[in-house]
Amino acid sequence: MRKVVYVFLLILTAQVAKAQTTLTLADSLFEKKKYTESFELYKSILELEKKSSPSMLLKMAYIKEGLGGYSDALYYLNLYYLQTADKKVLSKMEELSKKRNMKGYEFSDFEFIQTIFYKYYFIICGLVMALAILFLAFTYHLKFNLKRSPILPASFMSISLAILFYILNFGHDYDKAIINQSSTYMMSGPGAGAEVISIIDKGNRLQTKGEYDVWTKVEFDNKTGYIKTDKLKKIAFSN
Repeated sequence: MRKVVYVFLLILTAQVAKAQTTLTLADSLFEKKKYTESFELYKSILELEKKSSPSMLLKMAYIKEGLGGYSDALYYLNLYYLQTADKKVLSKMEELSKKRNMKGYEFSDFEFIQTIFYKYYFIICGLVMALAILFLAFTYHLKFNLKRSPILPASFMSISLAILFYILNFGHDYDKAIINQSSTYMMSGPGAGAEVISIIDKGNRLQTKGEYDVWTKVEFDNKTGYIKTDKLKKIAFSN
């Protein structure tokens, strides 16, 4: 068992070291203004390692904006906002979206609360887990030491575990996506034979409402319809 743990730690350490080396190289290239090369490295860290930092995301947005890729710039700025809850970036997103007449970048108070949750996600998970353990210990103490009914602490323990289960399984959900292809059709139903409701340009942000086979139900410009999932770049919380 010790050998297995040791091997696991070695592999984990090697992966972390590799990601850090890649990030250091990407930062070095960025400082040298080799933006295309640095972006590819940042992108590999984000997509393959599933890791990102606020500074990395800002650099990716800066590179894409400089290359005229406004929709990608908005995507990375939105990821940055999820990690930081920095309201200052909202004005930048509004500026970029207005340049290309893109819609869907209005941010509500609820969305701000979501970003606060994402920012402190692991702390919240730890606190809820600690509460569940505390209620478990209290339940045990009442039942076996004091010989009393543990209904109340057991109920709170169950609620804490249910909240923890939801957070771990669905807490990363963020029901927003950006159109990644020009002239994307929004259909009245999840099928190619359905009626075309709207034709949406690349870069517009919309709300997602679940997936149906290869289709995603969306809401955009006060209309509800379906778009092929591969035409959407979903905005997701990342560690």
